[in-house]
Amino acid sequence: MPLRVNLYHEVLRAKRQEKYDPLKLSFLGLLVVAVAMVGYYFLQLKRTSDVRSVFNSQKAEYDRLSPLAKAAADREAELTKQVELAEQVTNRMEKRFHWAPVLESIMAAVPATVQLTKLSGDTGREKGVNCQVNIEGIAAGQEPRAVAEDTRKAVADRFAAKYANVSATFRNLDDRAEHVRINGKQMASVVFTISVTFKPEAEPVPTPKRIAQVK
Repeated sequence: MPLRVNLYHEVLRAKRQEKYDPLKLSFLGLLVVAVAMVGYYFLQLKRTSDVRSVFNSQKAEYDRLSPLAKAAADREAELTKQVELAEQVTNRMEKRFHWAPVLESIMAAVPATVQLTKLSGDTGREKGVNCQVNIEGIAAGQEPRAVAEDTRKAVADRFAAKYANVSATFRNLDDRAEHVRINGKQMASVVFTISVTFKPEAEPVPTPKRIAQVK
């Protein structure tokens, strides 16, 4: 039998050892890690660039819209003030007090033997109280005090027909030394001041409750 000797196995073993050399494997591993890190760096760099680009575009949009937003806010505040002022004027117009019916009631209640010398009034709206009217005048007749009393009652009745919480009282009722000529006759007279308080808006009349009928 022929004898064969393989002298190449040493070369193959050397190549295998060179292929699995730990130092070489370490360098290969480091190279892979370095390539991965470089790739990750460029990926983060691209993301940062994209974020910065979006930020710059949004900042530019904000800088463009900021003056418009400020102007809109100023305009809104101005319009709000105008609306509030218009509402105040409207409320005052809707809730304004009419003096014509008051004067009409007074004139209708004053007889010919009474002369009014002064009228003053206060709506009481700023003070939160009822309206007040002061009637000053001179009453003449055989019984001037009775004439003044009849005038007070007539005023109270006239006001009660239109307003609520009516009160008519004398603040003063004094005799006068001077006489007054009426229809050619000299008559005694008194000076008076009637204070009338009332609520401008009458209380709402409650609606009667309906009683359900049992069928």
